[in-house]
Parts: sequence; structure tokens; C-alpha cells
Amino acid sequence: MSDFPVDGLLPAEVISPTKKSGVVLYLSDLYRQGKTVVPWGGGTRMGIGNTPKGYDVALDLSGLTSEIDHVAGDMTLVCDAGAKIADLSSLLVQSQQRLPFEVLHPTDATIGGSIASNAPSRLAPRFGGIRDWVIGMSVVLADGTPTKSGGRVVKNVQGYDLHRLHTGAFGTLGVIVSVALKLIPVPEGRQTVAMWFDRLSSAANAAVDVGNINVNVEAARLFTGPTAVGAIRELAANRHMDTDNGSGEAYHLMLVQVTGSPTALTRQLNELTGLAGTVPATGYEVLSGASETDIWTYAGSTGESAKLSLRIAAKPTVSIDLLSRLERLLGRSRLGSTSSIIDVGYGSIQFGIEDIADADAITFVNNAKEILRETGGSLVVERCPIQVKHEIDVFGIDASSAQIMKNMKHQFDPEHRLNPGRFAFNI
Repeated sequence: MSDFPVDGLLPAEVISPTKKSGVVLYLSDLYRQGKTVVPWGGGTRMGIGNTPKGYDVALDLSGLTSEIDHVAGDMTLVCDAGAKIADLSSLLVQSQQRLPFEVLHPTDATIGGSIASNAPSRLAPRFGGIRDWVIGMSVVLADGTPTKSGGRVVKNVQGYDLHRLHTGAFGTLGVIVSVALKLIPVPEGRQTVAMWFDRLSSAANAAVDVGNINVNVEAARLFTGPTAVGAIRELAANRHMDTDNGSGEAYHLMLVQVTGSPTALTRQLNELTGLAGTVPATGYEVLSGASETDIWTYAGSTGESAKLSLRIAAKPTVSIDLLSRLERLLGRSRLGSTSSIIDVGYGSIQFGIEDIADADAITFVNNAKEILRETGGSLVVERCPIQVKHEIDVFGIDASSAQIMKNMKHQFDPEHRLNPGRFAFNI
């Protein structure tokens, strides 16, 4: 991490400003020198993106942490881009408030990097994505020009919502230096029901039914493949349960987290356990405390070790069918090396393959893009070998958007100094 590598490339120089004014001065100077710059936060999502066309300087923003302004009465937060997600969460919990999103590796992930990469959150089905909670942003353009949009007031009409444009732009249009966010309250209580199934069809039926019963779902995810099996085995070992139904088939695991008062939780847990018995599930367990945290963390590691990992956005109604089509692309012999996460009711799918040859990975990604064009979805390749990345565009965005995105890049960064080539269509 200290060398700031990106796809096997290393910068000639690393610059680590600790103030927003420093970012302005550095970028202005680097622009005059004609150098290309790759912004860095915590580095947890730097593997996502096409290979840079140039990488002279690593702009390390992790030291940009001096401003943290939390107004509990307004439920808003303004902070510098280098603030760690875990540190912000620890601060906010003192006021019984929280960020409306969760990201992987919160002790390392920064708020700026999470917003720039539009990091996925298991809370998205209920609260939406990060973009929905950013109400203001300060950004420094490639030539060092400071800009600002929005503010810390929830109903703000200052300027255009340019902060929405920078969310998910992966630092190709400007460098995020501070953000203003809306917050949400910490729930009075929460618990999780884990259900496991020996057939995907049963799990899919349960996922549909969760949306039709009266429960306050905080997060709901369906896990399939080896990670689901591992999570179930871990759960069973900790709870001294027997999860072997003798079928020998791979399990599918669904976790549904609900929130509310003790009375409300009891009612909702009864609804969910009743559903598990009706579907029927092979088994279920009600979790709270450390067991609840552990199972979400363990199951959420799906794709972390995958050689090829795709994140897919699709209509919720076609997510199960889409997963089946992706599996058919691979063939039955390879299904033992795949794992997936489906955000129930949201349509987001993470699909990981543990072992696949480079040539097969290229073919699979291109075929998956074709399927998604038919179904109206999109994908991002979040992890793949560098050799594969050289042969594909990791952003599966429809070609009809190419000229619009190129025009935006030209408007904000005409000399292509920030993260050149890293975003869709290699812009």
C-alpha cells in the first residue's frame, strides 16, 4: 500500500496534503507541469477501474481529516474526504446517529473514496445508495480550481447538484476534498433471521415473500455458493446445530435484519420464522449481538478472494433469473467455484468466480455484458487479473452513453490529467 500501486504501475512521486488548500496548490502546480495524477483514499477500492493511461503522481488524501463538523440537531455532518468510515461511525453513535450506508473495511475506507467510487452498501435496499445522502461537496478540479455545490442544509438550492455527478466518477472529473451528508438515527433494536435452503427456487420464493409481509427490513441478502455454505457451517458450529439435511446439495443462505422496539422486533421475528416454516426453509436461526455481527461479516466476504468479481445492477424481478443465466454461461462443472450475493428487493448482485482462466474470464465478461444489455442492467468488474483488464472495459456501460461521458471529461478535465483512462470507455 505504501508504494501506491495501481494495476502494476507505480507513481514517480507521492504527495500527501493535510489541508484542502494544499490540494489546490499541489494540483495547480502539477497541472502546469503536465503531470497525471491518481487520487487515493484508503485504497480499499483502488482495484476497480481500467488501467491508467498515465500515473506520474499519487495524491494521498488519507491525511485530509482536520474538519469534522457534526450538528446533531440538524442530523448533518460535514467532514474532510480523508476521514475513515469507522471513525465517523464511532463519533456519530454518541448522538445515537449513524451514516445511512455501510461499506467493507470501514477502518481503512475513507468517506471521500467511498463516495468517489459509489461504494455498495447492504443498507441500500432500504436507504438507497451513497449518492442519495450527499447534500454538498467541495471538489478541486484538475487545474487546481476549487469548486463547491450544495451545502449542509437538507433543502438547499445553491447551484446544481454537481456532487451527484462526482459520486461514482472515480476521481476522473475532480478530487473530492470535503462532503456534507444527511444522517439517520440508530435504531432502538435490531436482530437478524438466518434461513438456509437446499434449493435456489425455495430461497427465491422466500426472498419474494419477505417483501410481502409486514416487517421493517434493515437489510436482506441472499447468499449462494461456497461462501453461503461456509457461513452456514460457521453458524452451525457456533450454535451447536445440525444443518446437514442429507441432500448433499449446496446451501443457499438468506439473512434478513429487522429493526424496531422490543415489542416490534418480537412481532417481526415471528413473521419471519413463520415464513421460514412455510416456504419451507431447511432451517433457520434468530441472531443478535456478536453472532449477528459475525454472520453478516463472514457472509459479506463473498468475492473477496475471487479471481473474477462482478457487481451487477438489474431489476429486482429478474435478479434470480439473471443469476441462473450467468451460471449457465460458466457451465455446471464450474459452479462449485462461484459465490454470489443478491440484495433482496434491490436487484444488486455480486458474482464471484474463484478460479477461471484469463481467456475464459474475458469471454465470460463480454457475454455477461450482452445478457445485461438484453435485460436492461449494467455491470462493473470489481476484480480481475491485470491481463484480463487490458482486454476489456471493466465498466459495462451502454455505448450510447459514451459521447456524453467523453464530453463531461473534456469539460472538467480537458487535458486528461486526473485518473486518465480509468473510467468507462477509457476516458
